Amino acid sequence: MRIGMRNFKEFHKMADWRTYVSTYMSNTKEQESDSELKIITGRGETIAVWQKHGYGYIEECRSAERLSAQ
Repeated sequence: MRIGMRNFKEFHKMADWRTYVSTYMSNTKEQESDSELKIITGRGETIAVWQKHGYGYIEECRSAERLSAQ
């Protein structure tokens, strides 16, 4: 995968989003605001967002081949 290219995984259920985050993303912290919940890496990059109106996404840095193997 080329540098700077990312895939996005979309979620419409918070339980699915949380399960994915806890399974595949370690060394992260949560940052909550009025409208969304963010998952942030140790370097300060936002890699996952859950918007409180019922939509979430995760920025994937892994290749499409690795993602499709899941």
